[in-house]
Amino acid sequence: MANPNILFYGAGAIGSTLSGWLSEHYENVYVLARGENAEVIKSKGLTLYEIDKTKSKTIPLKIITNVNNLKQFDIIVITVKNYDLEEVAKDIYEKLGDKPIIVGLQNGIENQKILPKYFSKIIYGVIVCSAWYDEPGIFGNRGKGQILLGTTNNENQEILEQVRDILALGFPTKITRRYNDAAHSKLILNIINSIFTIISKENLTIDDKFKIWKIFVSSFLEGVEVLKKAGYREQKLKGLPSWRTIEFAQNLEKKMALDSFEESMKFSWLNSMAQDMVLLKRQKSEIDTLNGYFIELADKFELEVPFNRTLYDLCKKQFKKVPFKPLHVDIVWNKLNENLKEKLKLD
Repeated sequence: MANPNILFYGAGAIGSTLSGWLSEHYENVYVLARGENAEVIKSKGLTLYEIDKTKSKTIPLKIITNVNNLKQFDIIVITVKNYDLEEVAKDIYEKLGDKPIIVGLQNGIENQKILPKYFSKIIYGVIVCSAWYDEPGIFGNRGKGQILLGTTNNENQEILEQVRDILALGFPTKITRRYNDAAHSKLILNIINSIFTIISKENLTIDDKFKIWKIFVSSFLEGVEVLKKAGYREQKLKGLPSWRTIEFAQNLEKKMALDSFEESMKFSWLNSMAQDMVLLKRQKSEIDTLNGYFIELADKFELEVPFNRTLYDLCKKQFKKVPFKPLHVDIVWNKLNENLKEKLKLD
């Protein structure tokens, strides 16, 4: 595939950012986008910046609004969220059939249920890249991170290697033979997104931040316990904390905990769930396909997960409110205390 036709289906933070990086290396990179975002990118180009907005870069990008606008794609990278995936898969299949290689970059494992209904040449990706929407056509990021590509049963190895080599020119891309371990290792961080969606970032005191730290660590370690019981092994993910690191950190005193946590905390409110609910006000989120899946997994192995269950129930309730507004940490803290046998303490 010397000069492949590549389509990124979805022009959110991840789709726009990845396509921008890759388009600098390939001529035929397209993005399917609609609305104001598409119009801005068409007329002014895609603007990307890494943390510092004053050092932004504008990249010309080929925008299409319909798959029919280009008759043949070799690779389609689907970057829409799980809640839109079925509709998108149907759209691609109805117009292009089972010809292109499909790369699914959704969080969790819901895509493993949906994509095989339509396609045979499927690759899944665990993406470790923090990117966010600022305004139409402008996106920020914390660096290129890494994508781990894999398949559920290590099939399609030749296709995997082709896609890896193509994507690797734009951003670090590797193949893992333990894809489900990798997807579930990332899932722990994905379910933590609910904390930074339901809790407001405004006017936080030191004690408030330490409460968030406590909630984060306790929820994370519940996740580790469930995944171990379910038979998943940790897959180290570049730039993300290991299970051992969080296990060690749970007993840190306040100052040391916040020293290690505060820098990453300010970017945590830019996670994909918070962008959906708070920034873009979509009234749609991945709470069921991520947190809900995790709760089902805990129930299957009869494990108590009071932190994650309380957060899930609270998010389900609050996300229905229009407009949705994040809660002060004390409300979440008190709700957790009501549901825990041992009361939370700020030691």
